[in-house]
Amino acid sequence: MKMNNEVKSYKFTVVDTETTGLSPYKGARLVEIAAVRLDEGLNIRLDRGFSTLINPKKPIPFQAYKIHKISDEMVKDAPTIEEVLPHFSKYVENTVFVAHNAPFDFKFIDYFYKKTGMNCPLIAVIDTLKLSRRIIPGLKSYSLDSLIQHFNIKLKINGSYRHRAIYDALHTAIIFKKLIEIESQRKGSLLLSDLVSYCY
Repeated sequence: MKMNNEVKSYKFTVVDTETTGLSPYKGARLVEIAAVRLDEGLNIRLDRGFSTLINPKKPIPFQAYKIHKISDEMVKDAPTIEEVLPHFSKYVENTVFVAHNAPFDFKFIDYFYKKTGMNCPLIAVIDTLKLSRRIIPGLKSYSLDSLIQHFNIKLKINGSYRHRAIYDALHTAIIFKKLIEIESQRKGSLLLSDLVSYCY
């Protein structure tokens, strides 16, 4: 599929992960992954979400627990990443992968794809952190918290909270949609290749 089509003609999968550390190459593992689908026309599909805890098969360091509050007890009966990836792959294949600070999330997912010998065809990877810096310059911070406040998003998700994957994925999806709307109005026409160029 060519990337010179209108942005709104694509399907997007907005992803967030929670982990035991900063790098899978240094032993960090995934403990949660969630995703929200935006269908053609940028319609957020809350009925088609993906969310699961993951058993990292190692203790979760306290420093990581302090951030996401996911405990060893919570993940002890969760599936492993090897069990999760086939389902996740089917969910995201042939869509545009979107995340806030996408290199971090994609690094973990790509690492385990390669480790398990799996392949997931994606159209492109979009980083809302870089996208927001380009589309709304001048903010003091482009953290997810700052963008939630900037766009005055007041959303409550039962059983979830900031730094849980489904909460962050859904808020990132809303922010992504708002960024696209701003840039589409400014340019008149917005191509997927434009978004990719903003991120690299």
